[in-house]
Amino acid sequence: MAVPTFAELYVSIQTDIKNQLNITSLIGKAVINAFSFVQAGKLKLIYLSAEFIKKNVFVDTADPESLGGTLERYGRVRLGRDPNPATAGEYKVSCSGQIGAVITAGTTFKSLDASTSPDKLFILDSAFTFTATTGEIQIRALDLGSQAALVVGDGLQLTAPIANVDSFQEVTEIVTTPTDAESYEDYRQKVIDSYQQEPQGGARTDYRLWASDAAGVRKSYPYVKNGYAAEINLYVEATAADSIDGKGTPSTGILDDVEEVIEYDPDATKPDNERGRRPMGTFQIHVLPINLVPVDVIITNLSDTSFLSAITNSITAFLYDIRPYVAGADNPSLQNQGKLFESDIYEIVKEVLGTAATFSSLEVQVNSTKISLYEFIDGYIPDLTSVTAI
Repeated sequence: MAVPTFAELYVSIQTDIKNQLNITSLIGKAVINAFSFVQAGKLKLIYLSAEFIKKNVFVDTADPESLGGTLERYGRVRLGRDPNPATAGEYKVSCSGQIGAVITAGTTFKSLDASTSPDKLFILDSAFTFTATTGEIQIRALDLGSQAALVVGDGLQLTAPIANVDSFQEVTEIVTTPTDAESYEDYRQKVIDSYQQEPQGGARTDYRLWASDAAGVRKSYPYVKNGYAAEINLYVEATAADSIDGKGTPSTGILDDVEEVIEYDPDATKPDNERGRRPMGTFQIHVLPINLVPVDVIITNLSDTSFLSAITNSITAFLYDIRPYVAGADNPSLQNQGKLFESDIYEIVKEVLGTAATFSSLEVQVNSTKISLYEFIDGYIPDLTSVTAI
């Protein structure tokens, strides 16, 4: 919907009044200008309201409820949930102290500067009493999401000393992997997918829809395991923020969550006999991480290497949408979505350089092998590892 500018509305009203009153000049008739100004403001508000209503009549352009829109309303109807909130990480931590010493509930710890997420606070929810000189406690991050993520081996320190307890601890196990809040655009896409991919009692679309109920999942790729008619390989891709490498590789926690939601619907508002999901005849479902395939781009005779950063960013954004085509789950018109053409990379480089720089040729390698066309299938997705100029 095209919304006219305030100036366009002002001139339009002014012109209409002149025509209706047969006035050729507004000199000495300031009241008409004032009237036009006021009415243009009112019409502008009406146009903006109409535009907002039109945006929110369907999920593809709807605003979130925080902006007065209807996005979550569609999600509740189609997915049965709001956007997944951020979750806090939970960790098992080794500690040492004298027998009988107590770490009370509510004790806080701070991650060390050398840890994955330095200077973050963590809390102990249940009191712990030493029955030996060493023990293991479970702590929870006070910050939600990946900003407070830790890995095994990260160190922590008590924020206040405790008698007969060593002030320094070390992470020994990740109990719950933290996930960031689901973005509105990821949520929107899953709602749209739910319209386009109707449930079919255990078809590929069902596995993809079920997996999307787990926090941190960007997309999934279901296949019948080769040689096993009753077994499914479900490859899971995490969002960049929730992946362990920033490239889509899911954590063990995300894979466990997917395994849970494809067995049992997490929507607690449904009766139990409507929440089971695994189809009869499916004996085993293997929930697996996607596999990264290295992609390298070599540009010959690039006249200005300062463009390498911009080229890398553009190619990375392009490869983010190159994903395996799953017959029976994806739209048949998207059969080329898993194909990487060397010519695509040529076009990206040419567009970034414009007329500001030149190059004579380039080479695209997948798994260190030169390609003109490569198709990503099963659970394999591209990973841009380098863009170099020679």
